[in-house]
Amino acid sequence: LTGDIPAMWLRDSAVQMASYFPRISKRPGLRQVLEGAIRAQSYFILQDPWANAYNPKYIPPSSVKKYDRQLGRGGWVWTRNFELDSVAYFFNFLWNFHQTPGVWQPGALLLEPLVHDAVVTMLRLLEVEQHHEQRSPYRYSELQREGLGPPCGYTGMVWSAFRASDDPQTYSYNIPDNMYLWGSLARLLKINAATWEDSYISATAQKLMVDLHDGITKHGIVEVQPGVRMYAYEVDGLGNKLVDFDDPNLPSLLALPLLGYDVYDQQVYSTTRTRILSPANRYFFSGIELRGLGSPHTEAQFVWPLATAVEALTSDSPAQQAELLRMLLKMASGNGLVHESVHVSAISRFTRPEFGWANAMLVVAVETLLGVDCDAQAEVHRLAAIAQREGQEVRVPANQGRDIPQYYEQLEASIKHE
Repeated sequence: LTGDIPAMWLRDSAVQMASYFPRISKRPGLRQVLEGAIRAQSYFILQDPWANAYNPKYIPPSSVKKYDRQLGRGGWVWTRNFELDSVAYFFNFLWNFHQTPGVWQPGALLLEPLVHDAVVTMLRLLEVEQHHEQRSPYRYSELQREGLGPPCGYTGMVWSAFRASDDPQTYSYNIPDNMYLWGSLARLLKINAATWEDSYISATAQKLMVDLHDGITKHGIVEVQPGVRMYAYEVDGLGNKLVDFDDPNLPSLLALPLLGYDVYDQQVYSTTRTRILSPANRYFFSGIELRGLGSPHTEAQFVWPLATAVEALTSDSPAQQAELLRMLLKMASGNGLVHESVHVSAISRFTRPEFGWANAMLVVAVETLLGVDCDAQAEVHRLAAIAQREGQEVRVPANQGRDIPQYYEQLEASIKHE
């Protein structure tokens, strides 16, 4: 689940689970948790591949309110906001599992019909949404033109309705989403060669990659001043574009080097990065305590730890990385957890007390940039919590010695799964 919301987002759950992959060799019990998450995502995709978040338990549509039914909710669907990044996150989740050292025969899971069929279902959806105006059956009651969305032309890219923030897109082709999709398809091709050997998957993924790159190059790189080119955030294929903007959620333009889109233009990215991390972007905020990227999803002057982590991970300056890591630790204000967003001048003000995705990204940033393994310190905290809990009830052990926390349950026992 995403943290403080009782639902499973494809995107958030894939990121949260990703922090467990490097730990499987030391804690094999985690494999069942990860395999369960992959099976759950695959099952949900087969129920409704356009949905972005799902219910942990089936809810009869007739039991939810008219408002929710009109938004396609009910059954297994929590929210039916079609977000293209969800597709890429699913493909990358499979790749991470397949490539993790210490996982014996990962192909056994991927060869299950449930997983294969979810992959094929998503590829068919992508082919349809390249031609959204003509072929898509997707309708959403909050979108204009009776749910079809704003007008768009064919670009070769894949249409999407909502950003990774769950906010509606301004224009129908989100550039970082399509970049991330390109990278995930490249990885899917490698999985296919090693496991399914499915000719449809191979041919479709290769064609999509060509179409996506052509569309990004032709429509996604725009001139904002004479001789100054940057990546647009969204376009519609009809000449309209959203520039000098980035959303702090991932995928983002800031995160481009992390998306697997290996064919990006480095000079165009450099210009894009400079502009979105400056007042040219009206959602860039700076205050007494923090600076960074905000979002239309939250109030002005609130910046997102997700974007701060990405800025650190994509910086080539050790001094800047250290500064950004210090900011990230500041952002764990109040309850010690990383939040959705934090006020730049008053870190006690934040949105969402627990945001699983952001907490996972903090772990990634600390381990990647400092080269440390968080497990040892986490175990110290876990044992301290057990000692505090057990100290409330006095009982002398059978050996008449001290009541030490090492007697009690292992970490795996605290991970609830079915």
